[in-house]
Amino acid sequence: MLARASQKIGFGHAEVLGPLVQDLMTKAGIKAKQIDKIAVCVGPGSFTGLRVGLSFAKGLALPHDIPLVGISALEVWAKTDDPEGQKSIISAADVKRGQIFYQNWISGIADDAPALLEYETANTVFSNMPKTGGWVNTSTYVSPEILAWIGMEKNSHDDPAVPLYHRPPDAKLPGGKTL
Repeated sequence: MLARASQKIGFGHAEVLGPLVQDLMTKAGIKAKQIDKIAVCVGPGSFTGLRVGLSFAKGLALPHDIPLVGISALEVWAKTDDPEGQKSIISAADVKRGQIFYQNWISGIADDAPALLEYETANTVFSNMPKTGGWVNTSTYVSPEILAWIGMEKNSHDDPAVPLYHRPPDAKLPGGKTL
């Protein structure tokens, strides 16, 4: 690792991200054209946070022809808990509104697609699953080191940088219009 930076902020990610990355590249002694690949977290997460992160990553990657890969927070959390891929893991996020967004991992491989469940249903489903090596009850923190480590093995064709939303946006068109 050449350099690392993170900053916990409540709002204003779009204003902070560019200067933070510039400072990071300066500390590492590299220019954008020297970057081999960019890995970005695609969610689950806040709608605005995902859009800011993905837009920035795409904006940095495109003019420099840098490959860009998308990695879910669910995968980062599973690999954080089981870096050797030896266990069965349920990686989950509390996405509010009484719902859990989760994915099963067996020996480091996703067993199924991420799914959204109501709390009550999740309790039943998880209690009926075979014994797992762990339940990753996550915070919202996504380790940049683990994200980068996972990203080294990914390619942009199989793992595109597209948002992983757990539900459609709440925004509606005015006057009840539909697309």
